[in-house]
Amino acid sequence: MLVINFIGLFFFFLIFTSSVRGNDSANYPDIIQVEPGIFKFGQISINRTTREISFPAVCNQTSGLIEYALVNKNGKVHESLFRTSINPKLIHATLLLLKETPRPEFFKKLDNSPQNISGYKSIQIFSEWEQNGTKKIVEISEMVVNQTDGRNLTENSFVFTGSKMIEGLYLAEQDGSIVAVYHDSRATINCMDELSVSDDVWIASNIHMPPKDFPVVIRFQLQKDP
Repeated sequence: MLVINFIGLFFFFLIFTSSVRGNDSANYPDIIQVEPGIFKFGQISINRTTREISFPAVCNQTSGLIEYALVNKNGKVHESLFRTSINPKLIHATLLLLKETPRPEFFKKLDNSPQNISGYKSIQIFSEWEQNGTKKIVEISEMVVNQTDGRNLTENSFVFTGSKMIEGLYLAEQDGSIVAVYHDSRATINCMDELSVSDDVWIASNIHMPPKDFPVVIRFQLQKDP
């Protein structure tokens, strides 16, 4: 294995130091190449060629109201489908490494026209696990149901908004909020579904969920470069 810089890592660290890392940069893992195009950033696997990242998580709940698809294990676990030990700042950093741009103006647009949130580069998010010898891959949108009309969360509706920064503090790290279904400006990733303005309509779809406390891999599929 080789510790390596890639896609302008010097430029990345300039961005990361100013926007996310703060004063604890020494606590971040090295980026290690494990094979051509494949890297490890702590527990996060990065496939530069396919523009995918993946990391371990655990099924947190299989029924009931949810506001998040994914939180840190120290976050709002009672409101989330999955929990992970990954720090939200590492998720943000990994997206920067793959040249994704945070879109904090999403919330200004949301305030002006909550029924017309579109035009953002979306991220597909999947949960993968093996059970009884069968590998299962389910998109997060299939795991979230609107209890008012029975429809699933809109496909391809997650957007990298980045979390708010206040006095150098990355708020997603404080809250543990990584992927929000109900809009949360403190979360790293938010949802473009028009009913994500409501915190009382989304429930876990237990027919598509793994068993509670079952280990899974969360995979982000980023859009391919044109």
